[in-house]
Amino acid sequence: MSEPTNPDDGREFERKDVLFSARLQVGDKTHGCKIINISLGGAQVHLGRTLKSDETAVLEIEPFGSFNTEIRWSANGNVGIKFNDDQTKVAELIMAIATYA
Repeated sequence: MSEPTNPDDGREFERKDVLFSARLQVGDKTHGCKIINISLGGAQVHLGRTLKSDETAVLEIEPFGSFNTEIRWSANGNVGIKFNDDQTKVAELIMAIATYA
């Protein structure tokens, strides 16, 4: 297991700041959102509304595909999500966004 990149915040993976359009599908509702930052473990997205924690969701990012996630927190229109997909798939996404953005 990786060590936190910043022991003060307890995060396992380094976050990369981005600004990338996406959609977050929770149940039968799809919300337009912006990815604010992303890491192998998850992402912070802004969608202007509060969602329930612990719900499963799908983050859809064109042209990179869909990623299974879980909502970890939600406050002030921002949502923290945890990736539940294979880390190789998520790593490829991060590299693609870094190259594309």
